[in-house]
Amino acid sequence: MGTQYDLTSKYDLAVIGGGVIGLSIAAQCAKNGWRVCVIDRDRIGKESSWAGAGILPAGASGLADDPIEQLRQLSDTLHAQWAEWLYELTRIDTEYQRCGGLYIARSPAERATMRANCLWWQELGIEYEPWSIDQVLSRCPMLEPQSLADPSTQSTSRVDFYWVQRDAQVRNPRHLIALKAACQTLGVCLIEQAKELSLQADGTSIQSIAFTPDEPGNRVKIVADRVCLATGAWTGPLLKTLGIETGIYPVRGQMQLYRFDRPPFACVVNEGHRYMVPRKDGRVLVGSCEEEVGFHKENTQEMMDQLADWASSLCPMIRRVPLEMQWSGLRPGSIDGFPYLGTLHPYTNGYIAAGHFRHGLHWSTATAVLMEQHMRGQKPLIDLEPFRLHRGNVS
Repeated sequence: MGTQYDLTSKYDLAVIGGGVIGLSIAAQCAKNGWRVCVIDRDRIGKESSWAGAGILPAGASGLADDPIEQLRQLSDTLHAQWAEWLYELTRIDTEYQRCGGLYIARSPAERATMRANCLWWQELGIEYEPWSIDQVLSRCPMLEPQSLADPSTQSTSRVDFYWVQRDAQVRNPRHLIALKAACQTLGVCLIEQAKELSLQADGTSIQSIAFTPDEPGNRVKIVADRVCLATGAWTGPLLKTLGIETGIYPVRGQMQLYRFDRPPFACVVNEGHRYMVPRKDGRVLVGSCEEEVGFHKENTQEMMDQLADWASSLCPMIRRVPLEMQWSGLRPGSIDGFPYLGTLHPYTNGYIAAGHFRHGLHWSTATAVLMEQHMRGQKPLIDLEPFRLHRGNVS
């Protein structure tokens, strides 16, 4: 039996996009009384939100002036609350935990970057500690000493290690399952496999959302007082149907999943833009990369080999455990690194929450709260002006 659509009356809000951003906005608005539907071109929660690693870097501890740091800080505060709320509502454990993050810099370039990171952490009041190799091996015994050496000198004396206690993680597939279950409990209508989706507008108002359902039949129209686009990397093509250009583009990231009998270490291990993320059941995610290849999600053997080589260079045992899965996802990059949050000008009942790049799951909680406040006509906790659609233009 297919999705049941209520075509007899308006929704208060229609969210287009069933990833972590769309589901979070839907759940936030539904729990506060709005009648909400979520429409996705594919399966709910199965795009980039599912494909990521669920890393939640620590937010600022003091006053943050930078808009991105304000978004990070608010999300950092909210994630623990959301994990508790989702568990109470759905009994699904998202495995949210303050596991800490280990940062390794083996090459001269990485060491220079890490020292810049230290200045950034100091400015934001994020506590960190320089660690000795003995401290690293005490916390992560499966990282072998010879693996932690500078590849050019084979020495550990010039390698920098830093520990950030407040870094966290959440098991993103379970978080998405919990969000979907929460939406269902709150009465949100979830519509999957909506093909040939388009927006019908009249003047400055979006009148309806039309799509072809996965079952044979005529096109369906959904009417809502408000329409919010949370369509990730696919936002650009959809907005072109309204004559709106954005700086959102797809960036592929490739991932691997290994299975240990028990977690080889308890924290997230970072080196440059690559990472290993341990789960409680012994699985370890290895990622990632940033590839501008359009809407192509295929894995490549070259990148799989690079990720395996990098992971085994730090944790040689990974070569001796099963490789369970390989996959990729398309992140929604933006030209200036800022997501688009706010009104979908010139449409007064249209809204956008997209372009979060690698930070969609991380910033999803703050995005949901801020977008609800904005759509209700309230003053958001964070000024959304820096994130508006037509940045630098009069709209």
